[in-house]
Amino acid sequence: MKTSAAPPTDLLPERNKYAFEIAYDGGHFAGWQAQSNGRGVQDAIERALRELGEGGTRVAGAGRTDAGVHARAQVASAALRKDWEPDRLLLALNFKLRPYISIMKAERVSQDFHARRSARSREYRYFIWNAPSVYPHIAPYVYTLPIRGMDWARAAEAAKLMTGAHDFRAFCRKSDCPDKTERTVIKSRLVKKGNLVVYRVEANAFLTNMVRIMTSNLLEIAKGKRDEAWLAGLLSGEDRTRSAQTIPPEGLFLWRVTY
Repeated sequence: MKTSAAPPTDLLPERNKYAFEIAYDGGHFAGWQAQSNGRGVQDAIERALRELGEGGTRVAGAGRTDAGVHARAQVASAALRKDWEPDRLLLALNFKLRPYISIMKAERVSQDFHARRSARSREYRYFIWNAPSVYPHIAPYVYTLPIRGMDWARAAEAAKLMTGAHDFRAFCRKSDCPDKTERTVIKSRLVKKGNLVVYRVEANAFLTNMVRIMTSNLLEIAKGKRDEAWLAGLLSGEDRTRSAQTIPPEGLFLWRVTY
């Protein structure tokens, strides 16, 4: 006998809704999203929930980080069968998930809360180590740039150009670019302290590879290969081929989600 497909678990009103703040080392995963090979962060969390008796639970994340991208504060939501005490749920999940994923916070939320749809903005940070040598303790979490003589002050001024509503088509992986590529950037700031350079960007939403391409374009300006007029042109919806290459993922963190 044919039966209709079960509705998504996070829409069942009789279930208990929870939100989680999650930190993970993206170098050990193929991205946030569930993968056919089971190597997504989402896969690991759903597997841990199954082991706790929450079979069939789907976890929704606030952002789909790419393979190799880390998170300090990814947010996820899930509807569970059992009425868990948040602290007990946090400890039980961390026992299953360590060492590369940590649930930093767990709390009950309203039934209409959804980690992605309820989010107002997301902030990413890209970390660059600008020196010939890098401490091995931080090497997996920064992009090492040994080039001397970078004009970081000029790159910092250029970063401000990306604030506001723009067409970011030139900042999206071509194979994954949607029809609508306008996004609103709330904050775009590059700062340098010693050898560490940090690019902070907050927006209502992001395109695939968008932050890594934004950072790469700022590096072109810091190297003196491009200027601010070139960057301004990219923000008018130019083709991806006009933009710089995508910088590696290891320096990128999903830093904060605002609701």
